[in-house]
Amino acid sequence: MKIAICDDNQAFSKHLYGKLVNYFAQIDKQCQCEIFTTPTSLIAADLTATHVIFLDVDMPGMNGIDVARKLRITYPDIFIVFVTGWIKYAPAGYCVNAFRYLLKQRLDDELFQCLDDIRDKIARSQEQIQLQGREWPVEIALNDIIYFEGSAYRMVQLHTLDGKTIECRGKLLEIEDTLKNKGFLRIQKSFIVNMHHILQIKNYKAYLRDGTTLKTTERNYSEICSQYLIWKGQQL
Repeated sequence: MKIAICDDNQAFSKHLYGKLVNYFAQIDKQCQCEIFTTPTSLIAADLTATHVIFLDVDMPGMNGIDVARKLRITYPDIFIVFVTGWIKYAPAGYCVNAFRYLLKQRLDDELFQCLDDIRDKIARSQEQIQLQGREWPVEIALNDIIYFEGSAYRMVQLHTLDGKTIECRGKLLEIEDTLKNKGFLRIQKSFIVNMHHILQIKNYKAYLRDGTTLKTTERNYSEICSQYLIWKGQQL
């Protein structure tokens, strides 16, 4: 795992670095960690291969929230963990989709659990599903699927992040059973949506991050909203 630390307090950065090295040594995994002492140096860096950023909120020149906003434009999927000594900044983290908020004074108690959760989420995002295409099997990462759409003659259309539509054999009910507890939601008889790609559900419609709008069933609308909100809360 590749990790970046950005904090103007060099003593704390070294302490956090040591904790990270210790964690990965315990689970016998490799870790590459880079320390940045200013927000500008972090923003200027190439973070394409970086998985996680531990970011101080209260820094001179540009606070961590503003830094995170800039980073989200280029790196929408990077894990941002705010680390600070002040609880008052916590609500602002939701605006930039922060993965976690750690208080510096509780770092020793909460860091390892945070890393466990990040590793678990990365593993789940890399999980794949195999379906039978028209001519040969199709294997695709669950995270690359935006939604499934049922069609006639026992066929299902797979809509993916790269804009492709793949036709596979089977029924939505069979796929729904396969995807149980994997972050997918049946919003009506014709659609199963990856909740990671939902912006919001409102007025009997699901608005997706790629600009797609899908109608939900009216009969079970409250239950659909409830399932989505429960799942969303579990991601925080």
